[in-house]
Amino acid sequence: MYNPKLDVKLMYPVSRYQQDQLVKEDNIDAVGKKLQEYHSQYQEKSKEYDRLYEEYTRTSQEIQMKRTAIEAFNETIKIFEEQCHTQEQHSKEYIERFRREGNEKEIERIMMNYDKLKSRLGEIHDSKMRLEQDLKKQALDNREIDKKMNSIKPDLIQLRKIRDQHLVWLNHKGVRQKRLNAWLGIKNEDADETYFINEEDENLPHYDEKTWFVEDINRVQAEDLLYGKPDGAFLIRESSKKGCYACSVVADGEVKHCVIYSTARGYGFAEPYNLYSSLKELVLHYQQTSLVQHNDSLNVRLAYPVHAQMPSLCR
Repeated sequence: MYNPKLDVKLMYPVSRYQQDQLVKEDNIDAVGKKLQEYHSQYQEKSKEYDRLYEEYTRTSQEIQMKRTAIEAFNETIKIFEEQCHTQEQHSKEYIERFRREGNEKEIERIMMNYDKLKSRLGEIHDSKMRLEQDLKKQALDNREIDKKMNSIKPDLIQLRKIRDQHLVWLNHKGVRQKRLNAWLGIKNEDADETYFINEEDENLPHYDEKTWFVEDINRVQAEDLLYGKPDGAFLIRESSKKGCYACSVVADGEVKHCVIYSTARGYGFAEPYNLYSSLKELVLHYQQTSLVQHNDSLNVRLAYPVHAQMPSLCR
């Protein structure tokens, strides 16, 4: 039986990892082992998500191509139908004339041409119908892929949070980075790919939204504010696009801008990466991770909030 009082959408799935958010172990080896487990699970989930995202993107492109092809079929069908109509009108006159003249050969030729035209029109109709059926099936498959991605998102968020909590706990206990890297499966040559939280992370200015969120500022004013700042200097502001925010960041000596979408599922630079429950969570993530995955020209992290102290070497 339905409950008329439940006028609500099921929009926020709860991760099965939610209950494990706190560090429950009390010794370094046990916490390290848990860190290894959660990091491995996070990587597996990320790989699965990326695979689905690639499939979703590829399928979306194919769907768009098929829609374009169907539009082309519609135009072609329209042309053939006009030709059939024109030939049918003129054929009647010629057939009557050739019949009076007793020219059966010409009548046969006209009828044959007309039948070929009708046959070709039928083939085009059939091809269009097959394409429409394929499109319908592919669209349904793509919706299923989208559902799978959305079901994975909560797990990704929670696994990342739990992993980071274990890293913070181990950092507070003074565990060396080399040991953390071993649990995380990071080799020295992969230093650029590390996920660790270093000893200074808890004091990052990024935790204070006042250092990077600037109200009542437009694109030009943001560029003025960031002028002369080092690569990685950034601010978050309200976007001119309704309901969205914008990230203004210095990359390769220039101030660049990208939209941050605010959706029911979270904040992010693009679907299906709108994973973050708050702007602060997004900023903290991209303090460690490059924006290049969203924009090839933004190979930079959100390193220096605009109102925080800039590194002395970069001034």
